[in-house]
Amino acid sequence: MILVIACGGQQTAVATPPSVSKETGGVKHSVPLEDIVFDTFGKVSSRFVPLPEISEELRLELKDAITPVLEPVYGGPGALPWLRDDSLVIGYEGGGETFAYPINILNYHEIVNDNIGGEPVLITYCPLCFSGVVFNRIVDGDSLTFGNISALYQSDLVMYDHQTGSFWFQVAGEAVVGPLTGSRLTPLPSATMPWGDWLRLYPETKLLKGTGQSGNAFAAGTYANGFGTGYQDRIN
Repeated sequence: MILVIACGGQQTAVATPPSVSKETGGVKHSVPLEDIVFDTFGKVSSRFVPLPEISEELRLELKDAITPVLEPVYGGPGALPWLRDDSLVIGYEGGGETFAYPINILNYHEIVNDNIGGEPVLITYCPLCFSGVVFNRIVDGDSLTFGNISALYQSDLVMYDHQTGSFWFQVAGEAVVGPLTGSRLTPLPSATMPWGDWLRLYPETKLLKGTGQSGNAFAAGTYANGFGTGYQDRIN
């Protein structure tokens, strides 16, 4: 199956995981375990390490090293003076309100957990493939929260849920390793567009301004502009 993601006016075809799961060493999975690759950010001699080869100690160290947002802080449209009209945001409407999530912030956190209008919502963004997708966080009646394991599958963000530790392929919203393998998150309508366009459509929108850190700390560009090797240590 091919999933087509529209982002920033472009469409990217991404292969979705197979629906058939199997077990290897007691681990349930639907994709080859060696295809999930951890970015160690220089913590060991090899920058990229496949899942079967990574130590449990290093896995734990990398877990949520890219800090997910668990308590988002919002402001009005003027909350981030550095945000330009041509800066991209993910826009979402829920609970009778509208919300804008600047890509500048999502570059550093990638995952936002929130409850909007009584609905558990997950805002996700992968800076490598520029895929922004919003999901409902309920799976089999349970509300999950999500974090980052510092790994990639098909060059896309791999998330994990805090409740079961299952690994999730971000762009497809599907669990690919762990107890929930084969489960899917329900996607919610969202739009990725320039901030100026979103603001013209929704002048009363709420704007994600951070997680308690200074808003100016999020004024950097995207991966395409280049990050230093120690960028995570500076922002977390």
